[in-house]
Amino acid sequence: MNRRPLNVTTNSYEVTALPTRPYFHFDAVITPPSVAKGRNYEIIDRLQTDNADVFNPRPVFDGRKNMFCRRDIPSRNYSVAMGRDRNKVTHTVTIKRVSIINPTDVQKLTRPRQQGDSAELNAMSLSLLQLIVRQAPNIRHRFPADARSFYVETNSRDLRIGLSAWRGFFQSVRPTQGRLLINIDVSHAAVYTPGPLIETMLHHLDLRDVRDLQTINPQNFARLRTFLKGVHVAIVIPGQSRDRRPPRPRPISNLIAQAGMQEFDKDGERLTVQRHFETKYNLQVRYPRIVGVRIGKTAIIPAEFCHVVGGQVYRKKIPPQAQKMFLEFATQKPRLRITDIRNAVANNTFNYRDSDFMTDSGMRVQERPIEINGELIEPPPIKYGPSRPGSNQPDILNVAFKSGSWNVVNRRFWKPEALRNWGVVVFDRVQEQTVQRFVTTLVTNLQKLGMTVMNPHPPIRQGNATNPEATLQELLAILRTQYERQFGRPQLFLVMLPANAADCRRIVKHWGDIKMTISTQCVRNGKWERCNDQYCNNVALKINSRLGGVNSAIHSPFNDVLKESMVIGADVGHPGPGINNRPSVTGMVATVDPDVNMMTSAASIQRPRLEIIQDLDKMVKAALGDWRAWRANNIPGYEQNQLPPKYIIFYRDGVSEGEFSQVAEQEIPLIKAAFAQSGLPERMWPKLLFIVVGKRHHIRFFPIDERDGDKSGNCPAGLLVDKQITNPNYQDFYLQSHAGLLGTSRPSHYVIILNETNLDKQAIQTLTFHLCHTYASATRSVSIPAPVYYADKICGRLEFHCENGASLSDTASDVTGGTAEFDLEEWKRMFKNTNLHRHKYFI
Repeated sequence: MNRRPLNVTTNSYEVTALPTRPYFHFDAVITPPSVAKGRNYEIIDRLQTDNADVFNPRPVFDGRKNMFCRRDIPSRNYSVAMGRDRNKVTHTVTIKRVSIINPTDVQKLTRPRQQGDSAELNAMSLSLLQLIVRQAPNIRHRFPADARSFYVETNSRDLRIGLSAWRGFFQSVRPTQGRLLINIDVSHAAVYTPGPLIETMLHHLDLRDVRDLQTINPQNFARLRTFLKGVHVAIVIPGQSRDRRPPRPRPISNLIAQAGMQEFDKDGERLTVQRHFETKYNLQVRYPRIVGVRIGKTAIIPAEFCHVVGGQVYRKKIPPQAQKMFLEFATQKPRLRITDIRNAVANNTFNYRDSDFMTDSGMRVQERPIEINGELIEPPPIKYGPSRPGSNQPDILNVAFKSGSWNVVNRRFWKPEALRNWGVVVFDRVQEQTVQRFVTTLVTNLQKLGMTVMNPHPPIRQGNATNPEATLQELLAILRTQYERQFGRPQLFLVMLPANAADCRRIVKHWGDIKMTISTQCVRNGKWERCNDQYCNNVALKINSRLGGVNSAIHSPFNDVLKESMVIGADVGHPGPGINNRPSVTGMVATVDPDVNMMTSAASIQRPRLEIIQDLDKMVKAALGDWRAWRANNIPGYEQNQLPPKYIIFYRDGVSEGEFSQVAEQEIPLIKAAFAQSGLPERMWPKLLFIVVGKRHHIRFFPIDERDGDKSGNCPAGLLVDKQITNPNYQDFYLQSHAGLLGTSRPSHYVIILNETNLDKQAIQTLTFHLCHTYASATRSVSIPAPVYYADKICGRLEFHCENGASLSDTASDVTGGTAEFDLEEWKRMFKNTNLHRHKYFI
């Protein structure tokens, strides 16, 4: 396959001078300990201020216990007074020297790891560099010194739910072969809108009147508690002397209904919170019956005296009603993005020129982003079914270089599946003739694409979206009693949903995928009514795939390799931030046919935030069984030899750089254990190619010449970068396999952990790009190979696999006030697998 050169700019800046002097590494242990890193920074800052002669130059500190300084600080206990009385010791900081990081230790980061190198020293050397680079701009913008991003309120956007969208910058030191780079990117975050707490509460619950906070229902109370728990508020008492230092902001530990009316004992007298504020501060509590907050374990503060402190990043999933607005704010065209980055560096936003920490270390940074020699990989031709009746010749479509997409119009599916027994359920308020018109258009498009529709006039039933299962069962009975004898067992339910019907869709999917083993294709109000061919063709792609058909296949020079290979994608999906009573979901999808289009899949659950796939051996063993079964049923003569796959090409998503060795040490043995458990003699074990796929990174590429970009201004599909910014310890490459749409495209990062095959790096790169063209529900190349894309989708379907899926929202565990213990056995009882695992039920 051809490759073309393409030079690009990347958002990385070279570190032209490394630290020139040693750094001493200390443990700084704070007693009594504080869980909050912010409090630790305050304590260490006070320590350094009060002992300026000892801590000079100022050390860098990571908020936990690691401290680095160019001078050797005496190892001993230091007293710190954090209260108003500067003579009253509140904390002790024990400083103890741990090691010395020499300039040669930093230089080792840019070369391949050698025997005898200390992994811990390498990690500490990199942590030191991150702190030196980040400390000054983070402190200036009032963010933790070790934070990877800082944000500014300038040009922010109110999301109208107590949150605002802020823009800022990310920066990270990255070791590459022969040099260190600083990766800089524009970053966006949802931030709690600073201001009066009452306004925040009203905005979050979409209430108009403060008095509405007196009578909020349990569900909204739980929502509000989940939203505000841990948020730092400043207690503002009107009329207090300005000379008096205000108390530091404190985190909300809980919400209290009718806070002003709560009672407590003081000096032998029973007081309400309202009475306490009136007598102590001579203040009238205007809203004693609305929700207030608990600070610490006992203090109850009326909400009217609380102000939300600015700059607090919202770490949970952005609520649905604000997602579109946040996405619009965060979407940046490539040219604007790289311009913002260039300007930030030129304007010294990161203090590279004048930061004390940078100048003391001797580090210097080049002020121009680096340019890289990349390549464009030629896309594979796409095979469709014969365009003329009676012909056996496939219709080969040549995808244009750089385009990343093609058109299915006037094509016929590679392997169309017959649609026989099916029905339509309408949970939306629409006229019957509108539904009929859509069904007729859809059937026409299915037939044009080569599918046989045995019953072009399926039964249609109107249903209630609040009780969808009753209508689904009613239609199923009709399909079984009136149509099954002629058309066979029910195959598909076409389900028409209202625009916002998450609960209804959840019930439909659980009913079809888990309970009845019937494929369901949902269409949403606002999209299907126009009945246009493009939309119907997109639905057709999914229907044919759900039924077991194949829409298209790649005509790749690696087809001979793929015929004997099983391509596997695997991923782990974790619960959202702060949620510890839900499991992580594991998903795996494996190809079983020579065209790598027919799939088998597996899903499981395990303890939250556990990255290693615990059941991987069972999943791979089951996939090998399905491989044999599919080929025995579909390939003449296979039963005589029953050879296993020659290669297993395994793409593993969701692994961070720090977990590479852990995954290699634990998951690769599990895969090989599956070979043994399948009864394969070791000489017949498949050769394993294990590749980690990374999407959570900030490397971006920009065309130097705008004429080299695609319509969106991004680098075109097929961009490969495997030089100049690659890892010194692994074979890796960046591949931007998809065309841009709205913002700046993110390339995928591939790291080859193990290669037992005879495929070289160039072959692996091209094969990976070609596998991005096999995604069933799109006529475009996607960002990662289709099997791992599917595995990622499986990991997001926990609520469909559980009977009580509606209770799996972020606030469900908070309705009664506590956080439930995690019980894996109970979750395994609730989690049900689907018998549609040999079909693409997940698309």
